[in-house]
Amino acid sequence: MSTTRTPTPSADRWTPTEIATLLQALEPLADPGTPGCTVSVRDRRFEVSLEPAAGPPAHHALLHAGRLTGAVENALRSLGWAPRAVIAATAGEGPLVSITATRRRPASPTDLARRRVARGAGEAARPQYTGTADMATVVDVVHAAGSRGGWLHLLNGPTRNGIPAWHTPGEIPVDTLGLDVPWRRHPVLAVCTHEDGTRESVVAGIVVERATVEAALHGLRAEVHAAAFDDRSVRAAALRAAEHEHGVGHAAIRLRP
Repeated sequence: MSTTRTPTPSADRWTPTEIATLLQALEPLADPGTPGCTVSVRDRRFEVSLEPAAGPPAHHALLHAGRLTGAVENALRSLGWAPRAVIAATAGEGPLVSITATRRRPASPTDLARRRVARGAGEAARPQYTGTADMATVVDVVHAAGSRGGWLHLLNGPTRNGIPAWHTPGEIPVDTLGLDVPWRRHPVLAVCTHEDGTRESVVAGIVVERATVEAALHGLRAEVHAAAFDDRSVRAAALRAAEHEHGVGHAAIRLRP
């Protein structure tokens, strides 16, 4: 991931401290194995673009751009700004995502807590679970992470008598989407949208980042599985067994202690 900063004489821009905070928010998502993205700061606008590549962008690259967007939004809220992200319909000319600070707003204690856990700080202060998540905790993560038409679907949900499938008498889903995860031990969530386009893939990445942070607030870790979803047929199969939901899957998240 590369970064550029465009100097401007305008006084209406983020301070150096704010810019440093925004860039620090991306550090947990930057390593040599992540897809190539570039980020730019222009006045009070943060832009995320994909590095040029032959052919259409890979699904996991769009998902990663969404995660970067979610991280910047979290950081802006902790700084007392209301973020607004505009996502391009196609990954062509110009930035894929433009994030602006629309107005000042007080940062809530939850905003600050999200920023803290996103940085990996406060590990010892988090609740420590020795068992798997209960249904109430999963519901809290699901409700908090949904955004912009993206949502989380519990792949190994209740089986009978309201008992979750990651407890006895748990059952492994008929279609495990090629994922080798402990379906009988931990809840597994699919990140879903109604359509399968560029914008929806970015939105799914934002939901992944929000779910990761919300899980940390509840003392859980979110293990993200995205590689299998580069296959369009896997994305189409994510909600095949769902009775009331229709759409595609973009990633799976295993919640574990």
